[in-house]
Amino acid sequence: MQKQSENLVRKQFFISPANVDKLEKLSSKLKGRSAAQIVRDAIDAYDPDDEKESEMIALAHTKVKEALEATARANQTMDNCLISLSKEEN
Repeated sequence: MQKQSENLVRKQFFISPANVDKLEKLSSKLKGRSAAQIVRDAIDAYDPDDEKESEMIALAHTKVKEALEATARANQTMDNCLISLSKEEN
């Protein structure tokens, strides 16, 4: 927890109501840890220069793209099957 003697700078940010709810739940779950401390902890934990994080994001992006392409192919196959079945019924 931050010491009172540390210099803190007041900043104002807009966050969504869902984030407010999440902060309140985290604060309650973490035995009254303040929302401000949770935000400070999250900022301290975030490292934009973390190569592993960047690699994981790139991998996730690739896997999501592959999944979307596979889903599109499966949808096309299903559409073709439904068209064939429809023609057989007529």
